[in-house]
Amino acid sequence: MRHPAVSGSFYTSSMTQLRAEVRQYLTDAKKQVAQQERLAIVCPHAGYMYSGRCAAYSYASCSNWGKRDLTAVIIGPNHTGLGTPISVSFDDWQTPIGVVRADADLADAIVKAGKLAQRDELAHLREHSVEVQLPFLQEACPNARFVGICMGFQELEAARDLGKAIFDAVQKLKRNAIVIASSDFTHYEPAEEAKRKDEKAIERLLLLDEPGFERIVKANGFSICGHSPIATAVNYARHSGAKRCELLKYTNSGEATGDYSSVVAYASFAISKN
Repeated sequence: MRHPAVSGSFYTSSMTQLRAEVRQYLTDAKKQVAQQERLAIVCPHAGYMYSGRCAAYSYASCSNWGKRDLTAVIIGPNHTGLGTPISVSFDDWQTPIGVVRADADLADAIVKAGKLAQRDELAHLREHSVEVQLPFLQEACPNARFVGICMGFQELEAARDLGKAIFDAVQKLKRNAIVIASSDFTHYEPAEEAKRKDEKAIERLLLLDEPGFERIVKANGFSICGHSPIATAVNYARHSGAKRCELLKYTNSGEATGDYSSVVAYASFAISKN
């Protein structure tokens, strides 16, 4: 069992308060977005007071949550440096809301299908990027299982290998699956500068061009912390027949703090077949 590492800091440790907060975010977001079946979504992973409202847009846009036996593959960057380059969790995870059950069979199939992913729990021990997605998943789809993946190795080749491995594993096991990429966008820049930089990267995502997205991030040194989790989600979605990527919400931490001189930017996307 993986126990919470950032409960009480990134989000409240009170079950009642957490459920009420996430439900309110989702209720508000549903008024702003259309629902349809999604292959993948992209969500921020900062403290909920900064990015929770933005993250809710992606979850609220999905009609998938009503499916039986849904598995969410949640991919986040490795901020701690612990563990293997691409670390796949086989454990159940606990949040204040309850336990999210692992889809260990799918986790095993992903490891076997790719060249880079390995079974590893150490990378997840103190990492927040996957954990902060789980209360949203629990409220959107209480019966969903999940696979958590932590990417320390962030390169195009890793995104391609992992995206194809997830696709092959999902097809082999005939899973109803959605991939969730956990990432914030530009870090600690003035709001207008952050937006200018992010627009260049977002342009490639809207074209489902993960090689172009990765090249722009690398060439310009953009501080999009989960760029390869995003590229992995796009790669998986393209293998699954994706035709459309939508930007649902773009914002920054200045909306919460009132300080726009140095912000972290957040974006929510949804990828679908039409």
